[in-house]
Amino acid sequence: MVFARHEILNTDDAAKILDLYKVERSDLPKIKKVDPALKGLDYKIGDIIRITRKSATAGQSLYYRVVVD
Repeated sequence: MVFARHEILNTDDAAKILDLYKVERSDLPKIKKVDPALKGLDYKIGDIIRITRKSATAGQSLYYRVVVD
C-alpha cells in the first residue's frame, strides 16, 4: 500500500514553488538521501521532492522537501 507519492520537481516547477512560498531552497524541510521513500528515484543532492499524501480532511496534501546528504 502506497501512503505517499514522491516525485522530483523539474527546475521550472522548483523555482515556482520557491517563489510561491517566498523561500530559499535551504529553508525547506530536509529529506536525507538514504530515506527509503526515495528508493528508485534518480535524485541529486539539492533536488526538491514533492510528496503527495492522502488526507481525510483535505483529500490530498502536498509537502516539499530538499534532498540532503
